[in-house]
Amino acid sequence: MTIAFINLILIGFFAGFLFSIPVAGPINIIITSNALGGRLRYCLRMAVGSSIIEFFYVMIIVYGISALYDLYQPLIPYLLLFGSVILILVGLRLLKMKLDFDNVDSEKVISDKIKNKGGMRTGIFVNLTNPSLFLGWLTSTFIIFSFVSSIGINTGGLDLLVNKNLSAFKEITNDVKDEISSPDSTASVKEQIPSEVQNLHPLLLSSIYSVSVAFGSFAWLFLYSKNLVKYRNKFKIQFLNITIKFLSYVLIALGIYLIYKAVSTFLI
Repeated sequence: MTIAFINLILIGFFAGFLFSIPVAGPINIIITSNALGGRLRYCLRMAVGSSIIEFFYVMIIVYGISALYDLYQPLIPYLLLFGSVILILVGLRLLKMKLDFDNVDSEKVISDKIKNKGGMRTGIFVNLTNPSLFLGWLTSTFIIFSFVSSIGINTGGLDLLVNKNLSAFKEITNDVKDEISSPDSTASVKEQIPSEVQNLHPLLLSSIYSVSVAFGSFAWLFLYSKNLVKYRNKFKIQFLNITIKFLSYVLIALGIYLIYKAVSTFLI
């Protein structure tokens, strides 16, 4: 099973790294804005907070979505509302940020604890109140394990567990094809799970993969933050200020959109 462990570590790390690269999400937008202002410690703390939530989301998906989604689903409208408030407040705060010649010096990183305060808390809250992140990892995880299974990579049977959980999720949401929704479909998947997985316990395999995803996500955000802070003096101050303001408006717009989605959910 050592090979399966190594495979899960590598697959999880690269999945976390690659799927964190798109910069259009709230986490990347907030990190970009603060990195351009030299708040490296704030960005790294935010990366830690967001990676912690990604660990839990991926863990739920690969280990027990059928059991935990029932608890999570009723909270989605409230999480949308709470998340929208956080994004709007962060956007308004960033609107007040204005760079000058002093704080764009690449060698001057803002190290003041007060100015870097709240990074981890923001990372946790933004990701925790973002249901689209959960659904995104649900889709990504299924694609990843379908691919590695098709090319014969040994995952210790975790790919079969993921398929079983996806089948259960589809039954919960009624988004299911006839062959998946049949009473015997989930049982047939269970029968395919190899005995070595039962001996190791799926929790161990799921934990290894989820931790690797979290480390991969943090690695991308770490490199992204470090390089933005290091090379921010290559841009004109006016351009940086305009960029930060634009990203602030994007965050506020995302917050307003989440409010609309939450209200729509209540009205359905």
